[in-house]
Amino acid sequence: MSAGLERGRGAAAWVLTAVAAVALPLAAGYGFARLFTPTLQSRYFPWLTGRALGIAAYVALTALVVLGVWMRHPWRLRRPLMHAETRLRVHATLATATITLVAGHLVTLASDKYAGVGWVGAFVPFRAQYRPTAVSLGVVAMVFMVVLFVTARSAGRRGARHWLAYHRLAAVNFVLVWLHGIMAGTDTAALRLLYVVSGAAVVVLTSTRYLLSRRPRELVEEFVATSSAEAPPRAPAAESVAS
Repeated sequence: MSAGLERGRGAAAWVLTAVAAVALPLAAGYGFARLFTPTLQSRYFPWLTGRALGIAAYVALTALVVLGVWMRHPWRLRRPLMHAETRLRVHATLATATITLVAGHLVTLASDKYAGVGWVGAFVPFRAQYRPTAVSLGVVAMVFMVVLFVTARSAGRRGARHWLAYHRLAAVNFVLVWLHGIMAGTDTAALRLLYVVSGAAVVVLTSTRYLLSRRPRELVEEFVATSSAEAPPRAPAAESVAS
């Protein structure tokens, strides 16, 4: 009975986390798009929806990367934000939310005949009519995002031993998405604060994470040196007495 209740609570926590991870970025994306878009006619509704989903995906990705970097950051030991299991749960849910929002962003703009992206341009770099370089950065970031998501989901299984190496490039993927948002968005000037704050947060956390972290070999050498310095002096060996 208690085990079933515990599983039920765990499932409910997953559902609430998933809803929050999707709803909050989506609300933020729609709010930004609605606030900084002039009065729209009905034909612009798909573009507004696609833009809102794109901003929502960017907000979710920013939270995902920031949390992912924080999970390996030395500062987390002094300022724990949440329980380790909760961090993993939120991190996994944010990854799912990001992929879902990106898929909605892609499908909406690819199906909008006024967007100038098209289905080919949504999957093949430099085939979009609308700002091909900016759209291509988004295409490359999307493909790499899917690779990160799939390899992370299969972590520890056969054939997925290098998932952590791929995962460390998530910050690079964030840069591609950041450039895509700035170069492709028609409302970049209005969203300047969002891009500056989110980009600065990722840069500061990522740089300090690697600058403050030492290699395991250095930690072992320091441990050995400290242990040797604190060890009590050995007693002199007893001299053998000749009979």
